[in-house]
Amino acid sequence: MSGRKPIPKAIKKVLRTEVGFGCPVKGCGNPYLEYHHFDPPVSVRAHNEPEGMIALCAQHHKKADGGAYTVDQLHALKRDKVNADLVKGSLDWLRKDLLAVVGGNFYYETPKIITIDNVDLVSLVRDEHGYLRLNVNMLSLEPEERIIIEDNSWENIGSPIDLRSPPQGKELEVSYPNGDYLYLRFIELKSKEQAIKKYGYNVFDDLTFPITAVEVNMTIAGTRIELTPDSSQIGGIQMTGSLSSHCGGGILIQKTGLYWKQNPVWKRQNL
Repeated sequence: MSGRKPIPKAIKKVLRTEVGFGCPVKGCGNPYLEYHHFDPPVSVRAHNEPEGMIALCAQHHKKADGGAYTVDQLHALKRDKVNADLVKGSLDWLRKDLLAVVGGNFYYETPKIITIDNVDLVSLVRDEHGYLRLNVNMLSLEPEERIIIEDNSWENIGSPIDLRSPPQGKELEVSYPNGDYLYLRFIELKSKEQAIKKYGYNVFDDLTFPITAVEVNMTIAGTRIELTPDSSQIGGIQMTGSLSSHCGGGILIQKTGLYWKQNPVWKRQNL
């Protein structure tokens, strides 16, 4: 994610598919992936050749960069189709219908969860296999690098003070020194009764269970924009407990008048 030539999307797709759409290290399966060049490493020769690359989560990519795995071990992970099938099976929660829980309201099968000033901050779209793919483009008033995820692929992250994404990928938490913050938590809900008990609202009659709920917490430091699953701080009167289905978007904030400065290096590299 530094100055090397960007990896083509088609190569990323090949590498994600190869490992079953999740990190291939045993017991991990995290679906948010980076791409490790190991045969040869880019320090020897810059390349984007899929036979010498592997998709790994951020944690195991860092370990691979530190020499935790041999070339033979990484090739073995690429060839392990049994584990790839197990990983793919463990991610079936990403194939269920989606309920976004943010700002005290519910958005059913609504891909664009948060949009501010025409930037989709958090969205989940389905690929050709029916799996939800996470997209994050975090805004900031600071001219610093912030998290970008495109279709479950880490594109940028910056220098967070904390980053947490446990195996299986059902949580993603990132915080920055100025107070910018994002926390996503995915929960499997088996029935309407379970959803009512958890959230305290009886608005789920028309939903098809089981579903996957994603709870969103987000703060943009220096602004009045703060969202939790239970409430929102945007200004004005807020309505909670409503459910919208199959809409174009969830939380929509436009014409803030704020000057967004995040990701200056990433922007220059991708012009």
